[in-house]
Amino acid sequence: MRLVKAAEMKEIDRKAMTDYAIPGIILMEHAANALFQVIKEKFPSPVKTGVICGRGNNGGDGWALARLLLQAGWDVTVFHPGLGVALPPDAGQNREISLRLGVRAEDWETLLDAAENIQSYDLLIDALLGSGFRGQAEGDYGRLIELINSSGKPVIAVDLPSGLEADTGRVNGPVVKAGQTVTFGLPKIGLLAYPGRVFAGEIIIDHIGLPQQLLDKEHSKYFTYLPEEVKKMRPRRKAEAHKGSCGRLLVIGGSAGLTGAPVLTGMGALRSGAGLVTLGLRDGLLLTEKPPELMVKSWSHLHQEIETLGLGREYDAVIIGPGLSTALDGRELLLKVLTIENLIKVLDADALNIMSTVGEWWTKAKGPLVLTPHPGEMARLTGLSIAVVQKDRLAIAEEYAARWQAVVVLKGAGTTVASPEGLTYINPTGNPGLATGGTGDLLSGMIGAFLGQGLSPLEGACLGVYMHGAAADLAAEEVGYTGMIAGDVLFRLPRVLMGKFAKVGVDSVGGRYTLAPPVREDL
Repeated sequence: MRLVKAAEMKEIDRKAMTDYAIPGIILMEHAANALFQVIKEKFPSPVKTGVICGRGNNGGDGWALARLLLQAGWDVTVFHPGLGVALPPDAGQNREISLRLGVRAEDWETLLDAAENIQSYDLLIDALLGSGFRGQAEGDYGRLIELINSSGKPVIAVDLPSGLEADTGRVNGPVVKAGQTVTFGLPKIGLLAYPGRVFAGEIIIDHIGLPQQLLDKEHSKYFTYLPEEVKKMRPRRKAEAHKGSCGRLLVIGGSAGLTGAPVLTGMGALRSGAGLVTLGLRDGLLLTEKPPELMVKSWSHLHQEIETLGLGREYDAVIIGPGLSTALDGRELLLKVLTIENLIKVLDADALNIMSTVGEWWTKAKGPLVLTPHPGEMARLTGLSIAVVQKDRLAIAEEYAARWQAVVVLKGAGTTVASPEGLTYINPTGNPGLATGGTGDLLSGMIGAFLGQGLSPLEGACLGVYMHGAAADLAAEEVGYTGMIAGDVLFRLPRVLMGKFAKVGVDSVGGRYTLAPPVREDL
């Protein structure tokens, strides 16, 4: 599914009106009806509702919604900036219709001068600021947002929570904390990117009657995946499959005290469909926890294979870094592996830490690369602070994917995958239970397994990230967030590969898509 910036969505709306002769007021009516349907599902019986409208078309959606609620017998009041304030034409017309039908309307000051009045409402609709907002909500807007948040009432946001930047998900000041956000046409980037994702709550995406041709054909560099899209991407085993045809993977890593990391990586690969997985270990390093399904090869043997160019013939992909340490022998082997042209490489953990000390390492690398840094590793690789990386995750991932000519998997909440070609994916799955040791090792193994089964670097990274988060979502339903460990995620990988997804995540019904909140209070 495409994700769009505000300007892209505005252009789609414009083309719907000019190329398909759909009046803007009809689109506004569809938006209001989409809101109305969600509200009726959440509140089967009418409740006292306050609709807080701004000065733009977002406010126009709110006025149109208030009319629908009134006509359905709801007790509804619109709070507005003043009836003398000029609105865009369609919004102004909906305001006029609503007033003539008898919708109760009061100035913002009614709330701001007597904040306790908001407690008389059972539901609040945030129609203050739309997707064009940038910067920080100040003045009356900021005060109204803070009042909404402090009310303790259920809140439904129109298109996106007021105060949130649609293109980035940045939060620069007060932002409405919505229980649900009903967004129109296509989801905005800021609804999926963090921290915006936290404020959006449950996201309902409604096409509001926009031509499917416009939603499909316009190019966008940002996207996320729906379950039906993921199911089509999964590698399928043919009837004549054998272990050699399902991907031969090499995992290089492990050191004293860090022997569990390559094992988790290897098992993550096997559970994701890899046919053969070999652990490349320092000579003499013992793995008491090694399962029998994993094979072992010494580094001295690997050095010989590299010298004879055999490594690229024997393996479909290599993962290097889990438990590697930053010792000199590991550095030497990493730099050799980087120069192998006919081998897909996944660089993780200490491989990234080593590369951060090698000047312009990317000029020495050959062949396809996938990097899987967490924010700290990304900071070391780029020379930026963690705070800077986290503040602008999308732009940082995009910039360095292009510079390094590698697929960059910037891990964290809403993991971002960026390709050298300029495509960027924001992951909708996963939860705070993944904040535990070993889950990153699993992810690198999963990505390597999908690469070994023939997926492209971008596809393999995206599918690995999605399925990794989906397995964690499934685990959370059974063990919660706090007690989850990497083994819980590993155990559930085969189930998500069968399409057995948790109740959280992404769902689609009748062309309307729903993304569950990123955190469930009961877990």
